[in-house]
Amino acid sequence: MAKADASGKLAGRSRNRILLTTAMAFALAAPVLAQTPDNGTAPPASASPDSTPPSAPPGAAAPSNPSDVQPSPPSAAAPDAGAPAPGPSAPSSTEAGPPGAPVSVAPASPDSAPPPSSPPPAGAAQAPDSGVSVQSLGALDLFSAGRETGLGAGLWKGASADIARAVIPTLDTAPLSPAGAALARAVLGQAATAPDGAGEDADLAGARIKALLDLGDAETAAMILEHTPGLSNNAALSQAAAEVDLITDQPDKACAIAEALSVDRDAAYWLRLRAFCQARAGKPDMAQLTLTLANQQQPDPIFSRLMGAVLAGGANPGAPSLRNGLDYALSTELKLDLTPALAHAAPPIARRLAAMAPPPPPSMAAPNPGAPGAPAQPFTSEADILATLRAAASFPDYVAAAKAAQPAIAGLVQVKAPLNAPVALGAAAIAAGDLADADAIRASLTGDAIPGADALGLALFDAALSSAHGKPDPQTLDRLIELASQAGDKAPAKGGVRSGTLGEQRTRQRAAAAGALMLALGAPLDPPARAAFAGFSLPGDQAAFPRLLALDVAADAGLKGETALLALSIAEAGGGVGPGVADRVRIIRALTRAGMADFAQTYAVEGLVELQAR
Repeated sequence: MAKADASGKLAGRSRNRILLTTAMAFALAAPVLAQTPDNGTAPPASASPDSTPPSAPPGAAAPSNPSDVQPSPPSAAAPDAGAPAPGPSAPSSTEAGPPGAPVSVAPASPDSAPPPSSPPPAGAAQAPDSGVSVQSLGALDLFSAGRETGLGAGLWKGASADIARAVIPTLDTAPLSPAGAALARAVLGQAATAPDGAGEDADLAGARIKALLDLGDAETAAMILEHTPGLSNNAALSQAAAEVDLITDQPDKACAIAEALSVDRDAAYWLRLRAFCQARAGKPDMAQLTLTLANQQQPDPIFSRLMGAVLAGGANPGAPSLRNGLDYALSTELKLDLTPALAHAAPPIARRLAAMAPPPPPSMAAPNPGAPGAPAQPFTSEADILATLRAAASFPDYVAAAKAAQPAIAGLVQVKAPLNAPVALGAAAIAAGDLADADAIRASLTGDAIPGADALGLALFDAALSSAHGKPDPQTLDRLIELASQAGDKAPAKGGVRSGTLGEQRTRQRAAAAGALMLALGAPLDPPARAAFAGFSLPGDQAAFPRLLALDVAADAGLKGETALLALSIAEAGGGVGPGVADRVRIIRALTRAGMADFAQTYAVEGLVELQAR
């Protein structure tokens, strides 16, 4: 009997332990099953796999906009992180800038989606909306938030998570050409299901957001962070969120992030941010102590100088700094003129300041001859525009200068001013995304002799313009092949290499390179021209063969995300000017095969304009 009682008590204790364990499991799971974002709104429900992302109007196809940075196809271009407009003062408002595109949440996988529930019977009472959405417990996907960039929610389908881990962290520091930066922003900003095995990788998610921020897209980075759980448990994600808030003039939100952080609180960045927040809160002694701790760990003379000026009530601040959000916040706190620091501003800060800059004064706008009192000529002469374009130290600087000169170029076109270098201005218009004025300039070139341009210059202009319109012109390609064949067409020297002056050899190389880019876009070529092209000599691939082969394999398999990342990793080696001709051709053809023809077109036009701008 005693043995039976003991067995019964033991069984009862076992049942109690099982019930207690089950209750604890449900209690632990409850916050995951029903979470409300920090802003108090319910988390967005996953769309069905067939639905259009919320950012697209009903029934409309997702827009494709790869041309944040020009040269570009003829789609609408977003502002670029090029040279910012001169002269903005520190903004006095602490309000956030205008919101970016709407947040899109990638559709759930069909395998994980719960079956649709039946609608309630007519007249049935509806439960009040509690503001909390309860969803089935599924795997966390840190890539599911973002916007629709035209690459679709299936961007990462089949992609290698290891390639993503190898390439994405490099995109925040590697110099990219304008076309590369546009592709990177589109890939990183797309709301999509993560590569297999990467959905819960917080470090990779942090690298994605940091790269977006450093590429100048603070708005999309902010949208993603608003829908990313667990910020306080990850220093990289929290730092990205704090930088976004500082750059968008929301220092109080950045201070709240620093306060909520539960890991790595003693890292130098967080000590500096807390020192800034303590100074804003009227606690100078605490701020000085925190600053001392930060400098003991990792000295930063620029931050210390600006922070010291804040603690001293604004005395002797020195020059402003726009290296990062913290420096920007200190410079604006001190109400410094930011102009001296614009040339070295971090990309997201430069882009934001350019967007905040006031419109140019009337003397800088394109003239309107019909308006009362309008000047008869544009404010800027053609010579001034050309001098600015030729002074550009790099191709990204040239694109930025072309964008800045676009109103003046439009003004010259509008008043039909005689041009001494129409082809050079037309190429700048293409670089700025102004195809209408480039078309107008081309239409005005009707004589046999073109001012300021030779036959190659005109052919390069025509190649870039037709390619930017998405219709590479076969006749222009024939002209390029002919120029590449004729330039330096002397008797072969010893070894079968054509002779000719250095200038003739350079002409031949540029014409052949332009022909290769047009061929990569799919321009047709007749048999004799194909034979001539096959005899040209161009520099070979710069990228390693295994990476180029991996690019081809990914493109052939239609793996968009993997193809884009491999293309970017190859393009990084070329820096701001972009990849060499051979690598650029491989990238163009791979992007086209993988279903990203618009981005392939952007890369081709960029290469053609770069040949023109040399």
